[in-house]
Amino acid sequence: MPKNPLSSKASLFVLLFFVLIVRVIFLGLFHDQVFLGPSTLFDQSYVAMNILDGQGIKTFESPPQSVDPLRPSNLIDPEHYILVSPLLIPYVKDVTGYAFFLAFLWLLSGIKLWIFAQVAQILFDVVVALGLYLLTKKYFEQKSAFLCVFVFSILFFEIRASIVPYKDIFNLYIMLAITLLGSLIFFQKRKKIIWFLCICFLTGLGYHFMPSIVLYPFFLVVFLMILRRIPWKVGVSFLLIAAVVVGLLVYPHNSFVQKHKDNLQIPKPYFWYRFWLGTKIDAFYSTQEERFKDYFDEKIATTGLTIEAICKQEFLDHVKRHPVKYVLNTGKKLLFGMFLVYANAGDCTMEKSWSTFRSNNPQAGFMDYARTYPMRILGMILGTLSISLLFPLALAAMVLLVREKKWKTALFFFHIPCYYLLLHMFFHYEARYLLGTLPGYLPLVGYLLSKFRFPFSNKKKIFT
Repeated sequence: MPKNPLSSKASLFVLLFFVLIVRVIFLGLFHDQVFLGPSTLFDQSYVAMNILDGQGIKTFESPPQSVDPLRPSNLIDPEHYILVSPLLIPYVKDVTGYAFFLAFLWLLSGIKLWIFAQVAQILFDVVVALGLYLLTKKYFEQKSAFLCVFVFSILFFEIRASIVPYKDIFNLYIMLAITLLGSLIFFQKRKKIIWFLCICFLTGLGYHFMPSIVLYPFFLVVFLMILRRIPWKVGVSFLLIAAVVVGLLVYPHNSFVQKHKDNLQIPKPYFWYRFWLGTKIDAFYSTQEERFKDYFDEKIATTGLTIEAICKQEFLDHVKRHPVKYVLNTGKKLLFGMFLVYANAGDCTMEKSWSTFRSNNPQAGFMDYARTYPMRILGMILGTLSISLLFPLALAAMVLLVREKKWKTALFFFHIPCYYLLLHMFFHYEARYLLGTLPGYLPLVGYLLSKFRFPFSNKKKIFT
């Protein structure tokens, strides 16, 4: 790696440009594709449209036509939605931070196109790459920082998520900023309360994009107390600060939800459904949530209950009847989350999904599916490998750091993926839910790779 400061800056510029180019190529390939996974993608655009119109956090009672009927795998830009009805209802099904992000972009541009969000996310990814470089360089060496950014540049599941106009990717952006601040608390002695207040503020902001981030400040404080980076009394005060600051920032959304929770016409947020889903999915090759649609349609018709009520009853009954099985399956999911998480790096539309193929070809097997859509299979392999290798590589880095008596540094970075894995093992998790693990994983992976001697790293040795 270059030692000259000017050469280092040039190398970093080239690497950041590579991050940009790879994502632009992916955008060119998949810019108008409906991503199989996010169920509230279009809801965010409906809310954004109404925010722009001064209607507040509302959606359409009858959703407009948002997918091209002739090409159901292709997005229609919100500018060209065909409204079915002008009637509006409050939107409480999901958090709306991304809707405000869309509304801001459309306010600046004057036209409601998905491409603005996609381009903004690609530019944010370049900033993330720079942030990862600075973070890794601060606590390891420059070679580790370059390798960290290089791995990020070709991390297929993240590249795919970066071009999807949806809220998942913001978990990475906000978690990187939180990690930078958390490192100041962990490794420095001054201004800890200021950095922690900033972490709480960012967590409250992050909740409005991905609620899974909301417990992180509490997890961080316990981690800091266990490692004696802060005294117990300071830790208790930090916990109280987190409860107040984060609570105040998430209160407006929760108050809005509570205000409308009894309105039968308004779709409610899913809570128990995610626990219920965790009992149905104990491996993570794919969640295939769409296979439960017919089940719920029948249950709702026969019981008159909502999905949430059905899921709460069935989940609690399952845990009571099979407590040991539930614990074992939860542990099994944790292991899958460490070593095998299903992800995509390419085309992943409903029309080309395995479940759709199986429905249309009941006698066919997976090999028939693979022969029909070979590029889809390649995307599945690249996406899954790109995230599933991160935990074992980070674990290997941990071992090396412990041998070098840098175990506290190792634990600081490792605790970030641990937070997300431990949280999501009770539910189901796909790669997109684990984007927040990258600020912990990638510096460790960069450090590990820096210990290898690559053929191009020592020319004299090759030619002697």
